Amino acid sequence: MPKPNMGNLLEPDMPLVITGQNRLTVNELMDWSDHSRDYTIVQCIGGTGRIAAKNLEFSVRKGTALIMFPEVPYRYNNSDTTLQFDCLSFNGYILPRFLHSLQIGELRAFKPDGMLGLLLREITLALQSRHKDYIWHGSMLLYTFLVRLTIEGERYSTYERTEARLRLAELVAFMKQNYQQDLALSILAEKMNVTEQHLNRIFKKEFHMTPLEYLVRYRLLKAKEMLVQQKDVTAHEIARAVGFNSASYFGSVFKKYEGISPIELRKQFQE
Repeated sequence: MPKPNMGNLLEPDMPLVITGQNRLTVNELMDWSDHSRDYTIVQCIGGTGRIAAKNLEFSVRKGTALIMFPEVPYRYNNSDTTLQFDCLSFNGYILPRFLHSLQIGELRAFKPDGMLGLLLREITLALQSRHKDYIWHGSMLLYTFLVRLTIEGERYSTYERTEARLRLAELVAFMKQNYQQDLALSILAEKMNVTEQHLNRIFKKEFHMTPLEYLVRYRLLKAKEMLVQQKDVTAHEIARAVGFNSASYFGSVFKKYEGISPIELRKQFQE
C-alpha cells in the first residue's frame, strides 16, 4: 500500500508514529499481499463489498473502518462498485503488545462516529501542519484513538442498528449540518422527542460525551479547518461562522481544549 513521504526519516525504534496517509481504490476481486511493514486504519468512503483475513470476514460499506496488521494477507471483494478507502498507516515498537492489551485483533471493524470520527479528522488536520512537531501531535492523537476504540469497543462488536442508535445517528447528522446555529439542549431533546436529561443519558452512553460536548468539539474542529485552510479569515469571523456568540468566548473555549489560541495554531501551520 503506497504511502507519501512524511518529510523525515523515521527511526525504527519509535514507540508509536504515523508513517503515511493515502487513498486506496479497489476495482475488482484482489488480494493485498505486499506484506506491508505497517499497521493501517482503512475507512471506506465509497462502494460496498467484503474484506477477509484468515478466518474473519466483514461486510464493507461507506463509513466502515478496519484496522489491518502488517504481514497479514487481506482479500477484498467488492460487490458491484469500486471500493475506495482512506488509509492511515502507523508503526512503532509498542504496537504488538499495546494492541494485544487493547484486545485489537488482526481485522477489527468499527464505525468511526462520535469522538472516534473527530479524532480521525484531527489526525488528518495535524498532518497538514508545517510545525516541526506535527508528526508527534498526530501520533499522540492516534494513541488516544486506539485507547478510545477499546473503551467504546462493546458497541462496535456488531453493527446493531437499533432504533435508538439510528435516531442518535440522525441527531449527530443534524448537529453536523446545523452546527453554525444556536443549538440548545432543549432543541436537540425536542428533535429526539425525549427530555433533556434522557438525551444526555443515552447520548453519553453511546458516545461517552454529552450532545453539547460533542457540538463544541465539532465546532472547534471546523474552526481549526478554517484557520488552516482560509488564511485571510479572522478569528472573529471564524467564531461567528462555527456558531460561537462572541470571539472572546470562542478564544477561551479554543484555548481550553487545544492549549493554545486560534492565532497560535494558525502560525503552527505556517511555520
